[in-house]
This record gives sequence, C-alpha cells and structure tokens, in this order.
Amino acid sequence: MRVSWISGVAVLVLTVALVHAGPVPEEESSTGSKTFHAIRQFFSPVTNYFSSIPSKTPSDIADDVRGTVDNVRDWASENEAIQALRGALNPVRDWIKDKANVVKDQTFSDMYDNVKTSMHNIDQRVGTWLEENTSK
Repeated sequence: MRVSWISGVAVLVLTVALVHAGPVPEEESSTGSKTFHAIRQFFSPVTNYFSSIPSKTPSDIADDVRGTVDNVRDWASENEAIQALRGALNPVRDWIKDKANVVKDQTFSDMYDNVKTSMHNIDQRVGTWLEENTSK
C-alpha cells in the first residue's frame, strides 16, 4: 500500500514537472528570473526522461519508477531530518493506533452515542463558561 501511494506521488510530481519544465535556451539563461531558470534546470532531467518515453515499454517505465522509488527510500532512510521527523511522528502514530484499537470492536451506533454524549458535555461546559464570564 505504501509503495503504491509513493508511486502515485512520484507520477504526479513527474507529470507536473513535465508540464512546467522544458529545456532552457542558452540566451534565456542570462535574462529573466534567476529562480525560474534554476527551477527549470532542476527539472530538466525529468523533462529529458519524459521525452524518451515514446521509445520505452510499460515494463521499462515500471522498472524506472521502481528504481527511483528504491533510491528515494534509501535516501530518506539516510536523511537525518527525515528520520527526526519520523521519530517525532511516532507518538502520533501510536496514539492513532491506540484509538483505532479502542473503537475496532464498537458498533457504529455505540460510536455515534459516544460522540453525541461528548458533544453534549462540551456544549454544556462552553455554555456554562460563557454564561459565567459574560455576566460579570
């Protein structure tokens, strides 16, 4: 599931890059936006790859995507910032798993009643607080 999601994102990024990137003529490199030129240069390998697609088979493209995904996975596993982010998100992931375990055996009716009760309690607390603080 994770690989298919990553593949979808990779295809989306490559498609956007194809639409917006193109080879930069030499005379344009000295004029215009330096940022735009740098972005176009950054995406030029993607543009070059897409120009070679007509000569590739679907299995060639799948192999290219698989190789790119593997490279990204390796890069991400070695990147300190990404590892720190993953570590910071572990408590959130654990909290979500805990909540999922709590509700996995509940019926939708029970979940609805729990939400309804919680919302009623919140409404009562907020209403009471507003009445107390606005009447002063």
